[in-house]
Amino acid sequence: MSKATALLDERAIVETLAALVRINSITNHEQAISDWMAERLKAIGLRDVTRLPVPESGDTVLGWIDGPADGPTFCLNFHLDTFGVFNGWETDPFTPVIRDGRMYGLGAHDMKAGGACILAAAEALVKSGAPLRGRVLVACTTDEENWSRGAHALIASGALRGCIGAMVPEPTPYGSLRIGARGRHVIVIHLKGQSAHVAFDAPTAINSAHDAARIITVLADTGNLGLRRDPRFGLRSGLGVTGVHSGGEMILVPEEARIIVDRHLLPGETLEEALAHLRGLIARAGIAGTYSLTWDKRPTPAPGAFVVPPEGDFVRTVQRIQAAELGRPVDLTIARSVADVNHIAVHGGVPTLTCGPWGGNTCEANEWVDLAALLPVARIHVETVLAMLGA
Repeated sequence: MSKATALLDERAIVETLAALVRINSITNHEQAISDWMAERLKAIGLRDVTRLPVPESGDTVLGWIDGPADGPTFCLNFHLDTFGVFNGWETDPFTPVIRDGRMYGLGAHDMKAGGACILAAAEALVKSGAPLRGRVLVACTTDEENWSRGAHALIASGALRGCIGAMVPEPTPYGSLRIGARGRHVIVIHLKGQSAHVAFDAPTAINSAHDAARIITVLADTGNLGLRRDPRFGLRSGLGVTGVHSGGEMILVPEEARIIVDRHLLPGETLEEALAHLRGLIARAGIAGTYSLTWDKRPTPAPGAFVVPPEGDFVRTVQRIQAAELGRPVDLTIARSVADVNHIAVHGGVPTLTCGPWGGNTCEANEWVDLAALLPVARIHVETVLAMLGA
């Protein structure tokens, strides 16, 4: 065990997690937690603590563990925001409750537990005085559950230049190391028909709501969508309808409709392929009107799919450290959905791995994290930094 790892204190990590849960940091209401985090990074001894403003959200906050300025950078990243409060909470979401070895609270699993582990790891590294051949960047990003504008503020700042890798403690199943993630595109199908008075069955009328229903019927037949599958990870690409809009209470055949499609892509699958696939499914529906497609109308680039080479030193190093800590083999997986990791890896150009605490009810009511996961996750991050940057 390294000197830094020996300095980790499980009780202190739990106390930090409880403090984070008490702060309301629902997406677009993150300034209070940004303020708290800036002071905490200074208190644990990080240098050059910097705020990167993210409009309508909260500041992304950066801090550094010193090392040779001409050496490489390694990044420890976690996001500060949470989803909103869904129906069904049995406790106050902002009051941490410990029961049966679990902490319940909004964001306890996604990803305030991971944030508490990173803060503990960074403090232990600073206190240990471990010699490093480069600098450690601790990046606390905002707006992750929305557009990942905080991650793009990080990328635009230039702080990731020379970064040889990043570790992110997003929720992770026990015994898994995520070496990539599917990407995500939001595609809108715009349907165009022909309006007429609804009472007279005009032969010229083309009801766009009916066309939308035909398409949705095809898209709902999940066993016949022909989605690509990656046998390495036992995972398919994804397609789901998240919205449909048409017509109203006017006495008219609806002339227009929109279907919003969420499309998750596997590494290696392109947007062009996904659009061609969707057009084929629409053709199967036999609609009466016409349609067009638009996609990714968002303030940041779409989160692309990626995979870090499993045979590379970075993956092998973390897999070895994690296996030693957990005392069991570690499975290499990719995430089903997207996060800041996609932006850091694809748009920031930094190999990014995910290893975080395990828990349950993530992004649902009564979210919880297994407190037994905190110390192992913190240790894994300390040992990874030492393996990647140790002098």
